[in-house]
Amino acid sequence: MLKLQGILVPVSTPFDHRGDVYKAKLKSNVERLNAIALAGYVAGEAVLTAEEKAQVWEWVAASAKPGKLLGAAASAPSVRETVALANRAAGLGYQFAFVRAAAEYTGETRQLYYRAVADGARVPVVVDGEPAPAHPNILPVALTHDSANLFAAFEGGASAAVVPVANAIPYSVQLIWEAFRQREHEAGTDWQQRIRPLVALVEGHGVAALKCAMDQNSYYGGVPRLPWTPLAEWIKPSITAALHDLKS
Repeated sequence: MLKLQGILVPVSTPFDHRGDVYKAKLKSNVERLNAIALAGYVAGEAVLTAEEKAQVWEWVAASAKPGKLLGAAASAPSVRETVALANRAAGLGYQFAFVRAAAEYTGETRQLYYRAVADGARVPVVVDGEPAPAHPNILPVALTHDSANLFAAFEGGASAAVVPVANAIPYSVQLIWEAFRQREHEAGTDWQQRIRPLVALVEGHGVAALKCAMDQNSYYGGVPRLPWTPLAEWIKPSITAALHDLKS
């Protein structure tokens, strides 16, 4: 069975001046991320259409270094569309589908959504951000999204983490995982403390703050797509300060 361990980057999608997916910058970002010993990538943001997701999956897969895990963010409101997206990604070489049920699905309906998607998907399903129902095609992975407390989460039993700021500071984030693996508590907590200001800015100001951090640290962020709006100018100096002494 597929094992998820380490840092997964939820790939930020760059857009050009027309608002289209910027293929060259996407490939360039992934190729630079390849130089870091990250576990792999989760591609396909919610702001993308189904056809754009397929394009992004193809380009990320073509640019990813062999051996990197590839996960497809394949969530859609209906089971049918989610399964179709997951299977389209599988045909492009993706090893798992990353899925979150729509907010209006609650209780047993929510659990049924996950089980039905897992029934139809040709790749294992990873349930995003909540306890997953038992199913032979749902990976029972201990996944954390708590970027501000990664090291503690790993010590507490998490085996993998989805870390948005790794788009901008992949090496600094990877050092936290490496410190955990090598049982270097002091180094792990030190690097966790160093990335925390940037994590707070990205969590507080959203996609635009992440893209700004990428732009300031030699990756291509660019402008966000609506409904996200560009970052206010007064926040940018705080991002510059948060990036000080962080390894890209």
